[in-house]
Amino acid sequence: MLILQQSPQGGRDAEGSSEGGGYIASTADLMIGLLFIFIILVVILALRAEAQDSSSDSEVSPSDPRRVLMTALGSGLTGLHPGIRIDPETGVISLPEEILFSSGSSVLTPAGKDFLQRTANDFGILLRCFVSNQRRRLACSNNPENHEVETIFIEGHTDSVPFASGTKDNVDLSLERARAVERILVSDTLKTFRNRADQPIYSLSAYGDARPIKGKISTDAANRRVDLRFVMQYRGIEELIKDSRLKLQKPLDQRQ
Repeated sequence: MLILQQSPQGGRDAEGSSEGGGYIASTADLMIGLLFIFIILVVILALRAEAQDSSSDSEVSPSDPRRVLMTALGSGLTGLHPGIRIDPETGVISLPEEILFSSGSSVLTPAGKDFLQRTANDFGILLRCFVSNQRRRLACSNNPENHEVETIFIEGHTDSVPFASGTKDNVDLSLERARAVERILVSDTLKTFRNRADQPIYSLSAYGDARPIKGKISTDAANRRVDLRFVMQYRGIEELIKDSRLKLQKPLDQRQ
């Protein structure tokens, strides 16, 4: 009788022990997974730090992709016209609005057309180190992290002075301005630039008077502008690990 009474209890103890063991095993698996992710991140940072210390002729460090791109483009474009504005934080280049369009017009002024024609060649040369189907054939010291452009939005804007031409309004006007810039700036060579998905990198956006320049009143003529907004390609952790290993191996090979 004593045995019969203890047997069910023993079964419950065994079952409870099994459930407790399963919980402990699940928690252990979770902790191992988190530890594995942490180790990978540490390895990435360690590889980059060692590559930076080992290389004397290049700077290899984690960087903001848009800032790297803006620095590369700004060094070549700002000399073309003093009105070009480059914002590394947002990845936006504002073209000199004072020479582009007259009020209520989407027709480029002669000065604006000349500026865009001069800009197109330099723009293509500077940009190719950041475009997937171009940079792989080049040695690009200005892009050590191998950042790539996903899309360039050519954004048209207007001031808030009412515009009406048939059924068209300021949004239509801003789109026509973006198109006018795209026709001149995106030369035949630049039309061949494609992102990692083998897609064209250019797109048009129209905002009308909804996005005036910060610090300017909406009616200010400075808002009659076209901006270039750069969207960068996301890079997965596997690619970052691979690049870090390659950058580490290069200075090691140079020392041998």
